[in-house]
Amino acid sequence: MMGHKAIVHIFSSHNNILLTATDLTGAETICKVSGGIVVGKGSAKSGQFSSTRAAEQIAEMLTEKDFDQLIVKYRGAGGNRSPSAPGATSAIRALTRAGMTITRIEDVTPIPTDGTKKKGGRRGRRV
Repeated sequence: MMGHKAIVHIFSSHNNILLTATDLTGAETICKVSGGIVVGKGSAKSGQFSSTRAAEQIAEMLTEKDFDQLIVKYRGAGGNRSPSAPGATSAIRALTRAGMTITRIEDVTPIPTDGTKKKGGRRGRRV
């Protein structure tokens, strides 16, 4: 039997990871989990462990509500910093391991057209 399709938005910063599941329009939130809910306070919120646990928790919530197909949209830090933050790939892996069918993966990290000044000054970071 075929279930319903949902969009999972993964925002992975260097401090935390946020997973939000919405319907196909993106207007109605089905459920949401963050790294802080899973592991509590501290620097562990943004790591692979917390993102894996958060993805398992959101997959469990979605299966209860009869969703089995997902469109994943992940978003990194953006700006002039590195676009990929650590937790997004491990969260996607955990969603597939939990038995979800991922139909599409999109990177929706904002890329600046002109950009801002990189940190480090005129001569760069001197090591």
